[in-house]
Amino acid sequence: MPRRLEAALSAVDAFVRQAPDESRAIMAAKCRGLLAGYHARWADAEYLAVAVERVVQSDLWNPETGRKSRSFTVAGKIDLSAAFRDRVVLMDHKTTSEDISDPNSPYWRQLIVEGQPSHYMLLEWLNARKADDAVWDVVRKPAISPKLLTKAEARSAAVTHEYFGRRLADESILALNVEKPRETLKMYEARLAHDCTLARPEWYFQRRSIPRLDAELHEYAVELWEHGQEILHARNTGRHARNSGACMLYGGPCKFLGICSGHDAPDSDNWRRKPCVHTELPGIEGDGRNVLTNSRIRCFQTCRRKHFYDYELGIERQDEEERDALYFGNLWHAALEAWFLASQKGVIDDDTSSASNSANTELAAGGASHDEQPPLPGCDQQQG
Repeated sequence: MPRRLEAALSAVDAFVRQAPDESRAIMAAKCRGLLAGYHARWADAEYLAVAVERVVQSDLWNPETGRKSRSFTVAGKIDLSAAFRDRVVLMDHKTTSEDISDPNSPYWRQLIVEGQPSHYMLLEWLNARKADDAVWDVVRKPAISPKLLTKAEARSAAVTHEYFGRRLADESILALNVEKPRETLKMYEARLAHDCTLARPEWYFQRRSIPRLDAELHEYAVELWEHGQEILHARNTGRHARNSGACMLYGGPCKFLGICSGHDAPDSDNWRRKPCVHTELPGIEGDGRNVLTNSRIRCFQTCRRKHFYDYELGIERQDEEERDALYFGNLWHAALEAWFLASQKGVIDDDTSSASNSANTELAAGGASHDEQPPLPGCDQQQG
């Protein structure tokens, strides 16, 4: 088995062992099947991994005056920094249930205004590491699930000890000897791997470049500064407007709906304070309340009251359960982190790319000084 694929599969197994149950086991089988297709589709792509899951921080600057914020800094975690044909690329891994095979689908059109690529490219620029491009690395979650087998399918698998090109273990063979046999998780994984590797790879896997002009990054920098000012105003005035249109987003109620509707309170036993409001950013100093991330900005845009509870009070439910969609996204990220780390290690150990080692040295150096803003287009340099 290829080293990168083996590392990714091992990461899936380790992730699921942290909280094993039946639903998690099915998601692990989905992830394993998808990894076979992902490796087949992208193993030969010309992306040379430089840094994986890297947390980046910077001061927040007003690009129109050159003034540094006394209240906020900016941060984010970049899934992958890579070299691609002499270009520096930032890659972000996404999972979705939407159509990604059509380049004109709403999923791709929305990326024209998506803030996350701009946020990461701006962060790199502020650290004197200007990226040339951003790439969305998207996997579409499977629509197929473990199924009942027909008599012909069960008979064929029992006789050949194979299912969609994979050798069946004894436990799968035994599972066929029932009145209504159903795919085992290993059989389902084999069918999914065949589907996303040979039958419909374009349905499952797509990568798209997300260009950003310097002028667009300047515009985002202006918007980021303005959002910081709005958050500071809400903090100083204690005004955190509710958006009732956001109470039922993402297929379920907002986790703070009980508080907003008067059925609960932030200081009840149902809630606790988070040590850091940015749980996705390991290593952030302090409680993170003065750090602006893309997720935080999006939350503030969605509902200022939710932003207050999430990022100002920094509370979370005592018994909060991770949604399946979020769990699968985290599982997939863990798998791809291992996949790219194995790729990066192989490149460095083999010493086949001095450019990769040079880039790693530059990243480790920490980028620009935080006492002087790197030049942004349209900004006259001044000290705040």
